[in-house]
Amino acid sequence: MHIEHQKKNPIIHPLAWVDSNAVISGEVIVEEEVYISSGAVIIAEGAPIHIKRGTIIMKNVVLKSSEGKTISYPLLIEEHTLIGPYAYLIGCTIERKCFLAAGAKVYNRAYIGEQSIIEINGVVHMDTNLEAKTRVPTQHMAFGNPAKIYPSDNSGNSAKEIESLNFLDTLFQVKDKSKDLKFIAALEQYRYMLFNHKNDEIIKNFSSNSIDKL
Repeated sequence: MHIEHQKKNPIIHPLAWVDSNAVISGEVIVEEEVYISSGAVIIAEGAPIHIKRGTIIMKNVVLKSSEGKTISYPLLIEEHTLIGPYAYLIGCTIERKCFLAAGAKVYNRAYIGEQSIIEINGVVHMDTNLEAKTRVPTQHMAFGNPAKIYPSDNSGNSAKEIESLNFLDTLFQVKDKSKDLKFIAALEQYRYMLFNHKNDEIIKNFSSNSIDKL
């Protein structure tokens, strides 16, 4: 299913292959030789998504960008990368020839260097920078710039790192408010982004447009 969002349509190269039940919405560019499998959901909420040549998106992957009144988090996946089943990526950059295994998660403003590997259920948190050829082992978490990587049983350090990220400040720009007011302001910011989908339209008789036209 291809959906127009905020008057912007997906642009899919004729030599890409997209499964008929994948959902692609908004300003999404899919280059040649990209494979997008069944159940994939790719939603550009204001900011663009660009999936470059030769990338493979496996079953039930979720790819998102987001943009609100004061924020913009585009998503870029460079060439010849594999995104495994049930992975979740939002507002990040994935460089060339990376491998993200099943259940991998990469959050806003994270940067994954070339030829890096995120193993099964590995997590790269927001504002984290992985140098080229970094490996995040199975069920490990990466934080910071440069990245520090913790195993899942190191809950103490992981909890401290997560607290230091200041999610609401970073994601929704709600600084200088009390904790309760920050939550309310973040909720309103998120509602603003989501309600932009009210006027979305399913594109009937969708035909691919060449990337060369851009």
